[in-house]
Amino acid sequence: MSYDFAARRNSLVTAFLSAMICCNLVLLYKLLPALRNGYQDFTIYYTAGRLLGDGRAADLYNLRAQYETQLRFAHVPIRQAALPYNHPPFEAVLFVPLARLEYWPAYLSWSAINLIMLAASAMLLRRLPKIRELPAATVGLACLAFFPVAIGLLQGQDIIFLLLMLALGLTSLEGGKDAAAGAWLAGGLIRPHMIVPLVLMLAVRRRRVLIGFVAVALVLGGITVMIMGWGGPLAYLNFVLHVEKTGAGGFGPQAVPNLRGLVDDLPGIHVPDLHEWAANPVRPGIPSLIATVLIAVSSFAVLGLAVWRILRGNDSVIYCFCLAAVATILISFHALLYDLTMLIPLALFMLAGFVSEKPIDAGWERALLLLFLFCAPLYMYLQLDVDRFYRFVLILLWLFWRLLRTKTPVAEPA
Repeated sequence: MSYDFAARRNSLVTAFLSAMICCNLVLLYKLLPALRNGYQDFTIYYTAGRLLGDGRAADLYNLRAQYETQLRFAHVPIRQAALPYNHPPFEAVLFVPLARLEYWPAYLSWSAINLIMLAASAMLLRRLPKIRELPAATVGLACLAFFPVAIGLLQGQDIIFLLLMLALGLTSLEGGKDAAAGAWLAGGLIRPHMIVPLVLMLAVRRRRVLIGFVAVALVLGGITVMIMGWGGPLAYLNFVLHVEKTGAGGFGPQAVPNLRGLVDDLPGIHVPDLHEWAANPVRPGIPSLIATVLIAVSSFAVLGLAVWRILRGNDSVIYCFCLAAVATILISFHALLYDLTMLIPLALFMLAGFVSEKPIDAGWERALLLLFLFCAPLYMYLQLDVDRFYRFVLILLWLFWRLLRTKTPVAEPA
């Protein structure tokens, strides 16, 4: 590999990433008036912080109380009910200080914190093998250009905090500190449906990960009990099931880039929601039954293939993490666009290979996958124009299959 080749390819990548950042900034400009009125998802965290700060922990999962609170600061005419806070009770503690501010300053403060956490995540990930070959500026541009990250920032989501926990966990795993990695990953229990499958897959090879993970999980469970009493965990679980059952979350299978969304699009197939199962649990209908079976079988197949590859024992830590992250999104029930932020380590790893390898080695498949992963207009088209983001699962399946076909690298030290 010549220096001139790497420099030229890095210049091409930099130009492309800069163009994608411009697309994200245009979206920010268009959405700015709506953001000032409380359209974004930060509303749910601000609501939880206010309820907890006012000593109303018992109302944390009361939709009526949430809606009444939101009416005081959010002005969204199309919203006729609460935007539900469906996250664990312990996470609400983080937003109590922000809830003491007015809504817009609180959102700007949280956005600044998110940017700091994003920068910290980028610096941590750049310590990893292969990724460290990328210039620091390229890593920073890639993080800002990745559309799921941009949406997470605009929405005021907590996904950047999850990314920071993943980066800390991944660097700890790379350093052989498995228990510490599990402790960091437990911080991702703000999204238990995403972090638990990921940790279980990683623990197939690194069992000590569970030591740190379980220890921190117990502490977070204790905080939940302190906030809401012994019934807190059950109240949270019941509320999440209620939100899914009634559709209060405001999204359906067409918005989820996973196997559930793909199966729902098959001709003659209908994915039942919890409301339909509750109304008719005995005879949900043949189309619904077929859909349930297809989702279960395909999910177990993806999980089984991922575990099988990880158990082979010769793959690097970052490879196992990337494979587990893609598998987690595919088999998840609740996954939205910004949840693809979990793929940042994989995207950076692929980008480093594309920039550094010789032209004959940097194949068209990797280049095309990178183009799809970073193409902001594609995300906007699927999410905003046609409301069919589930089709992105085809790219994820392709990515998953390519990871499975990747040749096993040199074995890492035990």
